[in-house]
Amino acid sequence: MRSRLVILTFVRITLIPAALLIVVWFLIQLLNAGAVANVQTGGVAYLAHIGGFVFGAETARLFEDPRRIAWAGWSG
Repeated sequence: MRSRLVILTFVRITLIPAALLIVVWFLIQLLNAGAVANVQTGGVAYLAHIGGFVFGAETARLFEDPRRIAWAGWSG
């Protein structure tokens, strides 16, 4: 009789704030850019992600609608 190996995997889904995830992602990009800085072909993509993130964060304010922001705070 053959025995079967059963592997049970338990997954727990935990909600985390998006801001925390963004900070962790940004730090990972910085660490990876530093880790591959001395290689001949590495680091460009990590620095491009960091630059795109910073540019997007800074220019996003140009596209904000003040009326929408004021409405989001209303809880009537």
